[in-house]
Amino acid sequence: GRTAILDALQPLEELHKRQDGGNDDDDDNEAVIIGGTGAMYVMAKLPDGMDDQELANDLVEKYGVAIIPGSFCGYPGWIRVCYSNLPPEECVIAAGRLKDGIRHLCGGVDDDKK
Repeated sequence: GRTAILDALQPLEELHKRQDGGNDDDDDNEAVIIGGTGAMYVMAKLPDGMDDQELANDLVEKYGVAIIPGSFCGYPGWIRVCYSNLPPEECVIAAGRLKDGIRHLCGGVDDDKK
């Protein structure tokens, strides 16, 4: 479950690198994805200017996957993705939807999803 979710969030790391002009020298050392290996969720930082509540609503409505806006947990501009209580096969399906949604909604990679 965790591996599939981390893969689904990879486009956010790519978007942050683009925002930083491709600079790998992360001067502020701020992680884009946080969450220990023992946790049942991860937090992911959205690109600058992205509304976490709007993204959460769009992911549910357009991709059928639910996440928690970080602002509900005291982290505006982040999302919280919980992967507990999901059978592995359902987690892989949800992770695929999440990845597609992030790519499309965050301006990463266009797809045919409407």
